[in-house]
Amino acid sequence: MWLADGIATVPGDARCGDLEERARPWLFASDRPEETIGAWIARGGGDLLWELLGPTRAQVLGIAARTRDGRIVRFGGRVVKNVAGYDLARAFAGARGELGTVVEAHLRLRPPPRGWRAAVRAGTEPGEALSGPGSAVWDGRTVRFLRRGEATPPGYDGCDPLEARASLRPGWARVRSLVPFGEARGILLAGPRRVGVEGEPPPKTGALWERLRRAFA
Repeated sequence: MWLADGIATVPGDARCGDLEERARPWLFASDRPEETIGAWIARGGGDLLWELLGPTRAQVLGIAARTRDGRIVRFGGRVVKNVAGYDLARAFAGARGELGTVVEAHLRLRPPPRGWRAAVRAGTEPGEALSGPGSAVWDGRTVRFLRRGEATPPGYDGCDPLEARASLRPGWARVRSLVPFGEARGILLAGPRRVGVEGEPPPKTGALWERLRRAFA
């Protein structure tokens, strides 16, 4: 495992929790510590701090992958702007292993937002998460991740942001896919208006995806 200047190079079988611990105070966008890096990329399901950290594919700068015929292919690299044209490294995010198995990844870490903190209010409805300041998550209560300059709303109790994130993880561990807000009940990520649900995502379709699948078969 190699870390420098907000970039991590890790093997695909490394645990997300190990990278999270090694990367501190930088933030790594995975909320399942026991999951491997390769499985996290293959699932591509985003993160509880989506609005602050971005989706999974935004963290993937480059990969090495083993295709079904045993070849090792490499795409991208260790710098943020490293691709002209279609970014094949990010195509592996959410591919569910159909294009190959990730054996190494170059990942972008994020510094914690300036002055960030968390606030929680119990017994709320989804509409509460969609209004007000900060990056909010709703799971029957509303948890807000606030940055410097964002005031704690009335009725909220302050807490450490990493502790707040940890308290949301048991529910997030059941999430299998993200759907647009309004289509289902689950854990709501208010910023991108996405709901984490237990159902599996539909199979990928489309001409481009079929071409990729044939190329890596």
